[in-house]
Amino acid sequence: MDLLGKIEPFDRVIIPVEPLDRFARKIGKELNQPWKVDSLLAHFFHEDDDYDPKLLLEGKIGFSDKPRNRLEGKFVYLIASHKHWEPSVLLERICHTASLCVENGAKEVNLIWTNVRLSGNHLRPGTDNKFTEKDIKKYDGKSLSTMRLARRFKAEGISKIMTVHAHSKNLIEAFGEVYFNDIKKGSKVFIDLPIAPILAHYLFTSGRIKGDGSKAVFVSTDEGSKELGTDIMRNLQRLEPNLSGISWVKFKKERDPVTGYLKNIEEAECSENYTGHEGKDKFICDDIVRSFASMYGVIEKMGGENFTMFATHAHLTGRSQNLLRSERIKEIIFTNTMQSNLEDPYYEHQLFGRTTVIKIGKYFANAVLNILEDGNDYDEFYSIQSSADIERIGRLYSVRKPF
Repeated sequence: MDLLGKIEPFDRVIIPVEPLDRFARKIGKELNQPWKVDSLLAHFFHEDDDYDPKLLLEGKIGFSDKPRNRLEGKFVYLIASHKHWEPSVLLERICHTASLCVENGAKEVNLIWTNVRLSGNHLRPGTDNKFTEKDIKKYDGKSLSTMRLARRFKAEGISKIMTVHAHSKNLIEAFGEVYFNDIKKGSKVFIDLPIAPILAHYLFTSGRIKGDGSKAVFVSTDEGSKELGTDIMRNLQRLEPNLSGISWVKFKKERDPVTGYLKNIEEAECSENYTGHEGKDKFICDDIVRSFASMYGVIEKMGGENFTMFATHAHLTGRSQNLLRSERIKEIIFTNTMQSNLEDPYYEHQLFGRTTVIKIGKYFANAVLNILEDGNDYDEFYSIQSSADIERIGRLYSVRKPF
């Protein structure tokens, strides 16, 4: 687990896509890379807070694109994390910075993007997915579609992309198709780190799952979140085989085509040992959320209390404020991939009493060495195989609670 990586520290350069990115600082510290802008850290200034790529084309003042160190022959790691929900702007910053690194002689440019989010336009028809004509019309060919993203990154000279719990497997397929002309090879360039082992470790070591697990139910709002929930369950049961009593239930839902509001929420599938949820601790999880409406719609349908909500990438919005204050919700868990969640004083007073943030900067730093540089299989390397893995997984993250 604690390998050194194949690249010497003085050949490795960390570049925050946005100035003073917290993840860049953390990864630099974990990798023992000096955090000093005039040393091994390259920093491309975007002094205008309202950064717009069009300003570059117009020759506006406000940009210093000369790196503060020499990049010739260096292995560059770009660090990008969302501060606001503006994926297109962040994408342009990533591409602009990658291009500058290549122009300045970087040997290899890799991207660590904590939350690859493309406003929903990240699907593509093909392989095992069954899309209707309406789906194809909605998603295919969009400016931020998966195929276009892969082509853009390849054109800008980005060798590998690493994230955690991406929203769609189509991302991996698209990168395989663009980089290797083979959708099965996508994981060689698009590295999607699993979040389930870390969440399972937290739930287990913090005592959230009690006894044999029969008082715990994992709740899924759709097929995608079912995969996450069952993956967390598998990792929990490998940590502690006696947790055989955990059950799960999956719901299905519809959205009004005009308003987008949820309707017709009902149970669709469950595990063989599911006997209902009354009086049990209910764990409802998803990958990317903004309004928490899907989660809370299922909570209202189920009724009762003792709900724990988890979202890997959670962007707290005005609409979610009232939902998350519900007395039915015992704990809200999310990672720190969306930095704006950690900086709004409103949430500190209203929600942080029941909010747990799983900080995964150490996870990314560890994966730089073990996955990007040493070439281990990330799916196997970070999964929990037995109770002996408890200390190994525990070194990958920290918890911030309360704020």
